[in-house]
Amino acid sequence: MRSEAGVSKAYVIVTLMICMAFTGCIEIVTNPEKDVEEDSVSAPIATFSVKEGSNGIYYVDVIKVSKQEDLAGFSFFLKNDTGSTYGGPGHGFGEIAMQIISGEEHGIDTAYNGSDEQLSNRATNVSNDDGTEYPVHFNDNDSDGMLSVGDQFMVYGTGSGANGPASDHWRLVIQFDDSGDIIGSATMG
Repeated sequence: MRSEAGVSKAYVIVTLMICMAFTGCIEIVTNPEKDVEEDSVSAPIATFSVKEGSNGIYYVDVIKVSKQEDLAGFSFFLKNDTGSTYGGPGHGFGEIAMQIISGEEHGIDTAYNGSDEQLSNRATNVSNDDGTEYPVHFNDNDSDGMLSVGDQFMVYGTGSGANGPASDHWRLVIQFDDSGDIIGSATMG
């Protein structure tokens, strides 16, 4: 038995030595055009602060963004305390900017000031909601159409004036759609 174990160890050592000998022969080829393309969609990085209001609403302020990008390029995900995206009644994920995609209205920006009547109505519906249908609201405070410092998300929990699902330890996650990168998150509580 001992000699079989010795043969097995010797086989492994010889195999590793052969693999190591060929390691220097591997060439890594990069595509400079692809590198430039990836750089052009590099995601910004955002930092948020969270304050819980006495009304059951968590106020998530944008306090830093590494580069400005159009709101239409971002999505949000409301994650519960187990890390799962909220899938109950209402919209626990989606687009931030008011927009029509494939004939359907999307977005949670309560400060929408465009000329599309359908999107204006949606902005009004989001604004008037207590978190039941839209547990996350967004306010583009400077109305620049970009995710920028001073903008604010409102994540609805339960309280006077709030009837949302969120509670302490839930997270709001923001994604940059072009690259799929998560650019920042905020934990409630």
